[in-house]
Amino acid sequence: MPEVHVNIEWPGQVTDKIYSPSTIIDQYLKPGDEFTLVEFESRITLALEQASMRVYERFGYECTSAMAELERVKGRIAAVSEQDGLVKIL
Repeated sequence: MPEVHVNIEWPGQVTDKIYSPSTIIDQYLKPGDEFTLVEFESRITLALEQASMRVYERFGYECTSAMAELERVKGRIAAVSEQDGLVKIL
């Protein structure tokens, strides 16, 4: 399956790269999009869960890397939750 990396900018102008094992993430995060932290968390959760399920459908096991990435991103969301601003997809 093709790996995808999505570049984002957190509130506070810190950039980050998010890993997905599937191109399905492109349906949820498009360059130029901006999301509140709540909306971004919802979208990234759906995207990475679906990406993991695509791996399961193809190989018979879920993608632990996608789930680890989701936990990392949720930790980052918690860390910036006090900041005003939007998550920007670069």
